[in-house]
Amino acid sequence: MNLINDFCLAVGILKGVQVLVVDNDRDSRDLYAFLLKDLSANVITAGSVKEALETLSWFTPNIIVCEIRFFGESIYTLLNTLSAMEADNGNHIPIIVTSTSTTGTHDQIPDVEFEEYLLKPFDLDKFISIIWNQIQKNMAENLLHDVLVLQ
Repeated sequence: MNLINDFCLAVGILKGVQVLVVDNDRDSRDLYAFLLKDLSANVITAGSVKEALETLSWFTPNIIVCEIRFFGESIYTLLNTLSAMEADNGNHIPIIVTSTSTTGTHDQIPDVEFEEYLLKPFDLDKFISIIWNQIQKNMAENLLHDVLVLQ
């Protein structure tokens, strides 16, 4: 099954979805942005952790796609900021972590919480499917959270 073609037929499938793509590789960053925008997502890109943190001061994504390795920067800074945001508003932002290296994989960084780990290059059909599933799951969880808070 070719999900990208199926999703492309469903015009606007990611309409209203806010995505932050954080990747120091311009080609990867641009590819993800192009693909997600083609599915009607609102995509903001950042080439560094510092740029992502600045973006989070004015943009609240529904999901983040983030490379795990940055020269001279730590993904932990970004993850700590996201944890603080979640503590403030109670809404979880799912993270899809990507990497070009099998060394230092997610098994070796157990204190980093993320929903999915994708080793580059990865199948774009799988990528879109993961984003779609995470958005649906997160919307349901946030709705449940909001209902419980109102009670």
